[in-house]
Amino acid sequence: MEEINAIFDELLIIKDRYCINKLIIPGDSFDKVSPTSKELDCLSTFLKKINLPTTLISANSHESTTQTESVINHFGILADTINVVKEYHDENKLFVGHFIMNQSTKNYGGTVDFKTLKQYRYVILGHGHNHEISKDNWCQLGSIRYVDFGEDPKIPKVVGICQGYETDRPKWLWIPLNSCYPMVNLNLGKNLDLDPSKMTLNPKSSISQAQSTSNSRQFNDIQSILAYLDQLDSKTKVRVIFSDYSLWREFLPLSETYKSKFSKFIEKKDFLISVNREISISTETSSLKDSLIKFLETNKIPEEIKQILLEELK
Repeated sequence: MEEINAIFDELLIIKDRYCINKLIIPGDSFDKVSPTSKELDCLSTFLKKINLPTTLISANSHESTTQTESVINHFGILADTINVVKEYHDENKLFVGHFIMNQSTKNYGGTVDFKTLKQYRYVILGHGHNHEISKDNWCQLGSIRYVDFGEDPKIPKVVGICQGYETDRPKWLWIPLNSCYPMVNLNLGKNLDLDPSKMTLNPKSSISQAQSTSNSRQFNDIQSILAYLDQLDSKTKVRVIFSDYSLWREFLPLSETYKSKFSKFIEKKDFLISVNREISISTETSSLKDSLIKFLETNKIPEEIKQILLEELK
């Protein structure tokens, strides 16, 4: 909540600085069907403070239970100036929706081809988390914060502003958001071919961010990754991917320290993949759990890995 409140405060500053007179939110105001009371209050307070004619796209991806039922529908009663729709389009040839374009470079589940929307002058889309602008005048706006570790941490989070919208020469501005917390992926092991020499901390950033030619930074020993983690701001969202069991075991005593330091800290144990691949399951003769236990005992798998695999099986 601290992060989203900081972003909302920044949006209020942007509103005054650029004399914004209308707001459109292209879906996924929440990433769950049933947001908490605090989350509902947070968005309600922001909409009250920004005090603009507002269109909220009711997305089918997270915040709706059916095509017509959505928690977003309730925000329409806050003020006569708040309108809730499934998609937005107007006489100025602007279309705003919530889906992935087939032509997107991050096309995961794209359902719409740009050719079906070519009658619009501009197409602005929610749903995709990475900001992307096409030469065909469509844009995946991206999320206003880093949500999951599949996103590209090098692509800034932005808001789109159209100046002179009703004139013959409108101008689009993409304003980077400075208050969202940075996100880094770190690989500990030898499964990726990355060049650590090209990856540094950005000293100009108010919150240090990892700059790299990939979505991840590679480390091959505990000392180097600990030195890197110690440099990061506590607001950073961190995922460490372990491809080597012995390195994870060496890191384990320090795990809780870093979980308490960072705003988000996740351990991804890729070394388990090789173990899982070796497990042969015969559904006719034994259960999944029995097959797993037999495999662990036969191959003398270390106790730590046993507990992880059995816990994940639950």
